[in-house]
Amino acid sequence: MSYKFDVEDIIVKRNKRNIDEKDSGTNSISTRNNERNGANDGDALRIEGFRIERSDEMHEMIENGVTSVRANSPVTVRLYGTGITSNTVIIFTHESARYRGSCQVPVTEKFHVMNVEDSGRSALVEIELPEVAKNKKYFYICAKYESTDPFEGSEENEKEATRDTPFLHQGVDSWMRLTTSTPFFPLWASIIIICFCLMFSALFSGLNLGLMSLDRTDLQILCNTGSDKEKQYAHAIKPVRDMGNYLLCSILLGNVLVNSSFTILLDGLTSGLFAIVGSTIAIVIFGEIIPQAICSRHGLAVGAKTIMITKAVMLITFPLSFPISKILDFLLGKEIGNYYDRERLKELVKVTNDVNDLDKDEVNVIAGVLELRKKTVQQVMTRLEDAYMLPIDDILDFEKITEIIQSGYSRIPVFEGENREEIISILHSRDLAFIDPDDNTPVRRMCEFYMNRLHFVFFDQTLDVMFKEFKTGTFGHMAFVHRVNGDGDGDPFYETLGLITMEDVLEELIQAEIVDETDVYTDNRSKIRRKNIKRSDIPTFVHRPVDTDVQRLRIGPQLMFATYQYISTAVAPFKSNVMSETILRRLLNQNIYHQIKIKSKDRKDRIEIINCGSPIDYFVLILEGRVEVTVGKENLLFESGPFTHFGLQAIVQSGSNEQPISTPQQILGSLTTINRDESTRNNFTPDYTVKAITDVLYLQISRILYLAAKRATLMERSQKLGDQSMDLNDPEVEQLMHSLDKGDQNSLTPDATNLTVNSIAQPSHSPSDVASPTTGLNHALYASNDSLRMESGWEALAYTQFQVDLYLRKQMNDDRDCRGTYTAGPATGLQARARASLVCAY
Repeated sequence: MSYKFDVEDIIVKRNKRNIDEKDSGTNSISTRNNERNGANDGDALRIEGFRIERSDEMHEMIENGVTSVRANSPVTVRLYGTGITSNTVIIFTHESARYRGSCQVPVTEKFHVMNVEDSGRSALVEIELPEVAKNKKYFYICAKYESTDPFEGSEENEKEATRDTPFLHQGVDSWMRLTTSTPFFPLWASIIIICFCLMFSALFSGLNLGLMSLDRTDLQILCNTGSDKEKQYAHAIKPVRDMGNYLLCSILLGNVLVNSSFTILLDGLTSGLFAIVGSTIAIVIFGEIIPQAICSRHGLAVGAKTIMITKAVMLITFPLSFPISKILDFLLGKEIGNYYDRERLKELVKVTNDVNDLDKDEVNVIAGVLELRKKTVQQVMTRLEDAYMLPIDDILDFEKITEIIQSGYSRIPVFEGENREEIISILHSRDLAFIDPDDNTPVRRMCEFYMNRLHFVFFDQTLDVMFKEFKTGTFGHMAFVHRVNGDGDGDPFYETLGLITMEDVLEELIQAEIVDETDVYTDNRSKIRRKNIKRSDIPTFVHRPVDTDVQRLRIGPQLMFATYQYISTAVAPFKSNVMSETILRRLLNQNIYHQIKIKSKDRKDRIEIINCGSPIDYFVLILEGRVEVTVGKENLLFESGPFTHFGLQAIVQSGSNEQPISTPQQILGSLTTINRDESTRNNFTPDYTVKAITDVLYLQISRILYLAAKRATLMERSQKLGDQSMDLNDPEVEQLMHSLDKGDQNSLTPDATNLTVNSIAQPSHSPSDVASPTTGLNHALYASNDSLRMESGWEALAYTQFQVDLYLRKQMNDDRDCRGTYTAGPATGLQARARASLVCAY
């Protein structure tokens, strides 16, 4: 085995040997040469040692201290000895001999020394040795003096110079020997191997980061959920990656092997410093930085495509890497992939939200699922004081049922006595489907009939357990939260804190509020009311004003509400684009309901509601009972029941087309159209007969009352458009509707009577400084000192139209002086002759 060495400070010294007298002839020759070359007897030429000063290739010291240099490569050697002059030349031979022996068979050319020191003990010489001959091992140094100018000196010297002066052997000591070496690979092969080593160094460095950074858990996830290519790559890598430390040892051993080989081969081609710097730069840039940067992002693909190389390296390094891996497995334990608990998994989803394809709602759902086990029912329950509950002694009349519907809850706790914590049952809103509000059924009876189970849970129960219980359906979707109260001196008792529903758990699960069509609050705990909720105003029909001065037929609030819902959605002239909800409710509160009692089953005694061929000016809607309808000349018979209507053509013209009202001018035009419709008496003559065959309850709206309601709707819309001159309050609308109802209450029945308007009635006043149309109307009707009497309801309506028209036109023509005149004629049947004129001057 060879070793590198430094001979900077080695100076070879050896003892002088005695020269026999028999060598006197040789000595005399040497003496003469010394004298000729300027050397005295005391400084005879002798090479005692050498060192390598400079060489293009790396030199080394082999066994026994012999120096080895690269064959056929220039080497600068410093010689040490005595008698060294500028005329000294050296030569190398393979033959060994004693010191100052004959130098036979030289194998190199002569090399002249240079840069000789004045003391003659050191000089430089440039040599180039060939390859060691076959069966030979070392080079030996031979030296002599040789003049550089053969024509210099005396004739005797010239003769001596012409003689063949032999080279003297400088000995066979180990430090006086040289040998040569040749590269193991040729130059082209060394370059190829260096490139391969650098490439494999990059591969092993990238695989070390790419494969070892692939967690076993991540690989299993990719095998199951990745794309087709990811699944293919993961399945190829997973068996090798499962070997863990064996793979790591194999990659590291391979990396160290190619890096060392790269450095050694590069050193053989260059000098030592260049080999160190060049190998460092090449390995760092091309063997570490670039491959690791690539494999950090594409390690899966690189590892899968080079898996055969990895397996080959593992096989080659098996004798060393496998035992080391087993030792590591024993010391460090089995490799476990990354695992995620709830907190880590939730944070992983959140921090990768920018790069994954999850939206905010999906992230919230995932976070809600992971936090479900950490939350308790007490954190999300509705407190008992915030819950809607019913006492057991309540009566389920229409008002109470309406209250339940308006609350928006489907499950209502029922408590005993005054203590709300004494919950004894649950009332489901679906249980009220077969309840007649007129029966005034007690809540207690309903609870005893259905016997809905109660489910109590402790306040510290987690939501995941609560969710599992709700899913089974055994206990329903509402539970009551209680705890053991041990405060005070008495015995511990159960204290009910609140209630929790399936919806509460689901809201925590999805991290959002669930609002259905019946909810009034978006959150029961914060009591945030729902915005833009569209709900029918049922209490309006429950709390209706009662006019004790007028005897009229009244219907129940539930039937009133059903009538409102039907007529506002199914009958076109009463829809919201024609008549406002407020006016329609007031219209339904008028004296428009009639009832027919059947006392005889004889067909001839049936009462007619509508007679074929007789003109009518009213609309009929059947509310209860059944009627018989005879149609046409063929007398086709059929029966009809509740919520069928007749005579719609009597209150509206067939060609009318209601357009949206958006400006005051459109309102004025609509009022003019209504006035024109009232003045045009086109009664509808039905071609059918409607008779009651059972007890019948029906509503009857006259054309006059319908047009008055439309006029009130236009006034109300005028106020909403910002026209304060047409300010209309609810009392004024009620007064208008009430006055029209009084003025025409007898004409709504088959027995029509004349109308009397009492001047004692007090008008309503608008809060605006400018009088409203209704205020002006009231003043015109009632402010006179003399009582005004009309001959019929038609005449009163004509005068009302005249006053409204007069007021509106004055408001639209502020720069004109308008005066109106009115002339009323006698009534003829159901028609009244009335003439009104309006004169406006600029």
